[in-house]
Amino acid sequence: MIILLNFPAPGKVIDITVPISHSTRVFPGDPEPSIKSVYNLEVDGCAVSKLSFGSHTGTHVDAPSHILKDGKPVDNLELEGLIGRAVILDFSSKTGPLSVDILESAFRNAGSTEGITVLLLKTKKTGFRTRARSDLNDADARQAADSGNRKNGEKGDFEESVYLEESTAAWIVNNGFTTVGIDDFSVDSLASENLPAHHILLSNRVNIVECLDLSPVEAGNYFFICLPLKIVGCDGAPARAVLLYE
Repeated sequence: MIILLNFPAPGKVIDITVPISHSTRVFPGDPEPSIKSVYNLEVDGCAVSKLSFGSHTGTHVDAPSHILKDGKPVDNLELEGLIGRAVILDFSSKTGPLSVDILESAFRNAGSTEGITVLLLKTKKTGFRTRARSDLNDADARQAADSGNRKNGEKGDFEESVYLEESTAAWIVNNGFTTVGIDDFSVDSLASENLPAHHILLSNRVNIVECLDLSPVEAGNYFFICLPLKIVGCDGAPARAVLLYE
């Protein structure tokens, strides 16, 4: 596939990717990340590691097959939708559902929005937190307790999260955006079972990028690049996401 895009002139690159490590926070019940050495330089002359983590670990792209029966897997996504002019809107002072009026007002007040195809929602004042060392010691116990209960998050997380209302997701679709990204686990309420925003966005070919780290950047316009791992048939994949100053 050949993609022809107008990239901005070379400038500062800002990494907005949440790294994957033993301390990376995961959605309750998701697989815990593990990185283990298989070969090492001293004995084997080269270093090779065994990686184990869920498809929605760290910064990741949700494929339509994540929630749609006949949805595309991540290796079949159209990458041009994940590359383009972006605007970061700052909602870090808000909590709860994000209405159409609030989102549209912030977008209209963002300055020049011509050619913007990517919406990035900054909902946290600080970066995406890693797990505390004490949590790491009990990782296996926590994973077992959470298995089969994927919605077993902390109550505080549910109350503090900013998420899209169904009508807001529809507004994003109707205004022709190709990607929406957020610095939390989900564009839906963390307590949601039906994931209505996911259904509206993914069924209309709008990409979802979750667990971004938007703490290093201010609201404004950037050029966005996010490329998920090409894992055949998978429902999502970790990605490297960067911004370029225009």
